[in-house]
Amino acid sequence: MKRVFYHAFFPALCLTAYPLTAAEMLPIPYPPVQTTTMPDDLLSNSDYTNHWDWVKETWEKGYSTFSIKDKKYIANQEITLINPAFSKQVVTLLNESYSYNNTLNSVQLNIGDGIYDAAGSEAVNTTVKGEYTNSKGNIETGVLQLNGDGKAFHTLVENNGALTMNGDSQAYDTVVKAGGRQTVGGRAYAQANLIDGGIQVLSVTSTALAEDTIVQNGGQQIIYNGTAKNSHIGANSYQLASGLALDTYLYNGAFQQVFSGKGEEFVADRNTTVYAGARQTITSGISENAQVYGTQVITGVDGQWSDGDWVSDSNSNVRVNGQQAKDATIHAGGLQRIQTGNADGTQVYGTQLVNGQKGGWVGGNWVEQSGWTGGIRANATNTTVHAGGLQQLAWYGEASNTVIDGGRQEVLALGHISNTTLRNGGSSLIAYGGYSTGTLTVEDGSLTMEGGSVHDWTGNLGKGAWAASVDLQGPSSVLYLKHNADTAESVTTIKALTHNGVVNFSAPEGRDAGQFNRLELTTLEGTGTFVMNTNLSGGIGDFLNVSDAVTGQFKVTVHDSGSELRSRAATPYHLIYANGSGADTFAMTNGSVDLGAYKYYLVHGADSDKDNWYLSPQANTPEPEPGPDPEPGPGPSPEPNPEPGVKPDLSESAKAVIAMANVTPTLWDAELSTLRTRLGEIRQMRDYEEGAWGKYISSRYRVSTEHVAYRQDVNGVMLGGDKRFDLENSALIMGSMASYTRADLDSSSTNGKADSYGIGLYTTWLHNSGYYIDGVLKANYFRTENNPYFNGGRTHAKDNTVGGGASVEIGKHIALETWFVEPYLQASWFIGDQTHYKLDSGMSVKADAARSLKGETGLTFGKNVTLVDGTLLQPYARVAVRHEFMKNNDVVINHTEKFKNDLSGTSGKYGLGMTAKLNDRWSAWGEVSYEKGQHIETPYSGQLGIRYSF
Repeated sequence: MKRVFYHAFFPALCLTAYPLTAAEMLPIPYPPVQTTTMPDDLLSNSDYTNHWDWVKETWEKGYSTFSIKDKKYIANQEITLINPAFSKQVVTLLNESYSYNNTLNSVQLNIGDGIYDAAGSEAVNTTVKGEYTNSKGNIETGVLQLNGDGKAFHTLVENNGALTMNGDSQAYDTVVKAGGRQTVGGRAYAQANLIDGGIQVLSVTSTALAEDTIVQNGGQQIIYNGTAKNSHIGANSYQLASGLALDTYLYNGAFQQVFSGKGEEFVADRNTTVYAGARQTITSGISENAQVYGTQVITGVDGQWSDGDWVSDSNSNVRVNGQQAKDATIHAGGLQRIQTGNADGTQVYGTQLVNGQKGGWVGGNWVEQSGWTGGIRANATNTTVHAGGLQQLAWYGEASNTVIDGGRQEVLALGHISNTTLRNGGSSLIAYGGYSTGTLTVEDGSLTMEGGSVHDWTGNLGKGAWAASVDLQGPSSVLYLKHNADTAESVTTIKALTHNGVVNFSAPEGRDAGQFNRLELTTLEGTGTFVMNTNLSGGIGDFLNVSDAVTGQFKVTVHDSGSELRSRAATPYHLIYANGSGADTFAMTNGSVDLGAYKYYLVHGADSDKDNWYLSPQANTPEPEPGPDPEPGPGPSPEPNPEPGVKPDLSESAKAVIAMANVTPTLWDAELSTLRTRLGEIRQMRDYEEGAWGKYISSRYRVSTEHVAYRQDVNGVMLGGDKRFDLENSALIMGSMASYTRADLDSSSTNGKADSYGIGLYTTWLHNSGYYIDGVLKANYFRTENNPYFNGGRTHAKDNTVGGGASVEIGKHIALETWFVEPYLQASWFIGDQTHYKLDSGMSVKADAARSLKGETGLTFGKNVTLVDGTLLQPYARVAVRHEFMKNNDVVINHTEKFKNDLSGTSGKYGLGMTAKLNDRWSAWGEVSYEKGQHIETPYSGQLGIRYSF
């Protein structure tokens, strides 16, 4: 006889489309935890009497209110309003009486009467609605009222219907449709509720409990008092938590307002889960331990629920004080917005906005307005921001005792932080107009502070971003200074800096050329490193000012644009003022810094100037200037008419580009020497018509000029072919070749390389008397890459150029039985293209056309040896003297500094080789030589070749 119909609503629920994952969809309605005590055979049980006829007759006689008791029942009836004049048409069940499968249409059924308990009376399978009009012309509400210990099971409340619960009553498996209402008062208990467009209210004076409630399709759960546990709020539906909402779930499109009816210090919400697309707003009281994947807003700006959405007050005025979220977790993709009030103990994996700007909900979106809300400032305390999370402060937002544990913090204008710790790679940005009090501790992470001039908000503290105390605890603790191009100056202010990490006068993403920063400190202590930037050609750069006291020893690294001072007198650049500094307070990281073409040193002022530090091309203390400014500006202006002076040591970049300018002539020479050896092999093996050949070459050059010294290793291959033409008393051999050669530069300044691609023509004229003339014409394409060391790192440049040259050799082959001697004279000429390129450090390089003109005289002597198998061997030796005539292969750096690449001079050459004719077709040869001169030494130059004769 029992009818359980809560599952009947499940198909309709499944027809609703939710854009959520399965874990974030409304559950099916909960089953009731208790079932009716009504006998299964109620309608046929002789112990119970069907009292419907008597009830109907009594109403028809004009009695509007009465009761039935002692095992009576009403079953299977459509109970409607009989007399519109009745103020209420009411029947009350007492003492084990039952209502079964009835519809209450504009009438009221009481289970218990408030004086006498229901004593086991129950309403089962009841539909409650109101369709009839009373004598006043109003729709009469249908009511099922539970009093005392009355119970109801499987109740459907439709339009103009109401289920009212008082005393210790209980209701299980209730469905409230649009226009229906369930009121849970007293100490009542309502379980397994489906608020499907209707309203459930826990009344103001109640200590009631509503459990396992689903609210959907625009339904509302209003918790004025009492407790709602395990409520699930769906799309376009609403929960007001004024009593206590416990274990609530808000799904996409749901809205919860936390508004404590007991006062701002009371918890009105605990353990709510806010899924993506859902919103929770705390306007009064406390929400504890929320799990936020959607949006949580803490604000004193009130509003109202209207037409399935929350609408904030249009003027964003704060009407309520005392709103707080405790121990919330903001998951990835989630947002906590603090407009007024406080969030304490938040774990942030998503975003926390601490922002007092006016704004509110309009059409489901948060719309910002101009101005500050006023009232209680937005405040976040004891927050931890994890990797992937962000805390952002603006518009008088404040945060204290924050730990950035791998996450990010942004303190924008009008934002304030206090006692912040950065660890595990966490980062914090304090923008112009933001400030920090207490101590900002960087254990492992980065702090960025934006420069500026005086700001309206922090102007009484100092310029730009401001911090009372910053503690950089170790090498992985970095302070970046971000340039502000929108203000007249870019100054950052810190009262006390404990510096055992790195202070970088650039933003984390790097700096723009010509943008510099000034750091104002009151006190400085520690042993850290400062990384600063200059443009010495313009006389500008970063500046460090310590006004009161400095303790410790610090390293300084300086990066320059790549241009040296325009002043030939090399006027020192004022880099640091540190009150009370000693001779060892600051030191250059590597002793010096490359600034353009030269090295500069960090030098301490003389006794009368001891608090000032300069970048100087001389490693001695500069003469003090009269009356040094204790608060110097960002740097001196360049001198318009500089005087010539002493030049400092060359920078590593300058050495590298000077060395690279010498690469192409030596590359060309290595290939030419190989080709001349091939021509010598042709002269010695005169009995073939035509052939093809190939060889591998390897050479090492040690080059030393006035400015640079480096090693150049050359490796490559050459391929060619030639043909013999017989003439009267002579022969002419003509051929062509192609080559690829690579040179690797290695020095204290660079590890550059050059690739050479060459083609050429060659010829040999051989007279029967032994005289010969060799000629070579060759062109090359060079591709260079330079990677010089630059202030602790490297700078890079690539360039392409072409070159070509010719060689002529005249000599005589003198046969002495099995021996031979070959005296010769040789001249070669090479010219490369002029080149102009730039390193990514900003250094400009212009190299004149590389030129070489060499003359050589020497003697080759050897012996012909024939083996028993017919193999012909020709071991030989060579001695020669060579002279380079070209002196001025100039290199100009940064359009101002000109350097001569002088490789001229005389050298001696010594070599050993062997040619082997293996048979009529194949022959091979090899040679190794040594050369020593004033500027170039070739410890070895070797080649191995093979030829096939057609």
